[in-house]
Amino acid sequence: MKQKCAKAAYEMIKDGMIIGLGGGRTIAFLIEELKNGNKKVKAVTPSEDTMNLCVKAGIEVLPLEFVKQIDIAFDGCNEIDKNLNALKTDGGIFTREKIVAVMAKDYVILADEEKYSDELTFEHAVAVEVIKSAKEYVKSKLEEMGAKVEERSTEMKMGTLLSDDGNYLMNAYFEKGQDVKALDEKLKHITGIVETSLFYNIVSKALIAGESGIRVID
Repeated sequence: MKQKCAKAAYEMIKDGMIIGLGGGRTIAFLIEELKNGNKKVKAVTPSEDTMNLCVKAGIEVLPLEFVKQIDIAFDGCNEIDKNLNALKTDGGIFTREKIVAVMAKDYVILADEEKYSDELTFEHAVAVEVIKSAKEYVKSKLEEMGAKVEERSTEMKMGTLLSDDGNYLMNAYFEKGQDVKALDEKLKHITGIVETSLFYNIVSKALIAGESGIRVID
């Protein structure tokens, strides 16, 4: 299904485009499509793994900070709903992914059917990137909102996990049935939060891969 999704995404790309590429298996399949195809593109990516795949595939990668606009960008997610609100919890690069998303004329999520539902379930956490000095303040504000907060960590490193930009990463678990717009606004108003993995009103299109084929949600 991921390969089918990647093939459908490839058909949306035109020769000469600057494209944004997130991370994950479906994006890796899309890079294979580009490698084997005849469309010449330049790529930007927030993912080091994706950058390495692009280099190996012979795709020119541009530094994100030197690009003003992207023609089309593709990424995965943990959850997406019928209104194209998405949660991107697993990776710690969601701030840079969101920068790519807002720079793109068209931001397309590639997902399996199991990740799609009428409303976000919030079975996955809303990940937040937090300025170091605001860690305890932000944690208390999230808890006031009813979230269970966990500081991200890894067995390979002591202490709270850091983003590529040197900020703390935390997971905020909310109950099901959240008003996504209201939640997004509340999170954005907490001083010290750089960004969150809640993508509200950003995704323009989704390609949902299922047993019966690819469904396009616009």
